[in-house]
Amino acid sequence: MGTESEVRDFYDQFSGKVLLEDFRRFNLRQEALRRFCTDFVPRGARVLEIGCGVGINAKHLRRIASRVVAVDISDRNIEIAREYAGNTGVDFRVLDVLEAGDELASLGPFDAVVLPDVIEHIPKTHYPHLFATIARVLARPGRVLLTYPSPEYQRHLRESAPRTLQIVDEVVTIDEILRHTALELVHFSYKHVWHENQYVHVVLTSDRAYHAEDLARSPADRFRYRLNKRCWRLRHFWFVRKFTRKTGSTGRS
Repeated sequence: MGTESEVRDFYDQFSGKVLLEDFRRFNLRQEALRRFCTDFVPRGARVLEIGCGVGINAKHLRRIASRVVAVDISDRNIEIAREYAGNTGVDFRVLDVLEAGDELASLGPFDAVVLPDVIEHIPKTHYPHLFATIARVLARPGRVLLTYPSPEYQRHLRESAPRTLQIVDEVVTIDEILRHTALELVHFSYKHVWHENQYVHVVLTSDRAYHAEDLARSPADRFRYRLNKRCWRLRHFWFVRKFTRKTGSTGRS
């Protein structure tokens, strides 16, 4: 584990060594992240991206969200990200999320917080503080989206390619995440990127309360429901009739 200054220096150099390559080639991991955000970040949401790197996903988020604040610990990353995103309206800031809780709270609340392949690069001893900060800035209802290497893939890297690991590179499990937050798990999936079960996508929410009100349905949805209901009854008419004759019950509802 490195000191804060060592971590900053590492990621200032990391952008030139690794992250700029994503502009030269089509990165399947980044594409999976963009699809994940499209599926789970609500349209018009206020979004905070923690660990935005060189801004590729932040620029995509701006197409979905009404507001995007994107932070990274590296000055160099933010410099590149601002140049790449141009005048799209993303608010890029050099911040250490573990040290800037007050500033992030002043910028919020946020409907969605995105950590794209970030949590594995935060020491596990800091998870309580990290999730306390996230809870502080997250709206109700709100969502937290996390992507990270699967534990199986991370262990494979440690054994077979340790030089590819970053200055902090934890093996993360969903149990460890849930142990440090009161947020509720609403989505968990393994993602096949270059290899099978290589990454994990997770969505947490600040609101899973039961709501008794009927969900609003469009006229098309209501018509489809009535049509499906009629087809279902017709398809099972003789089956139900066979048994209701024996009991004398009509079975109507």
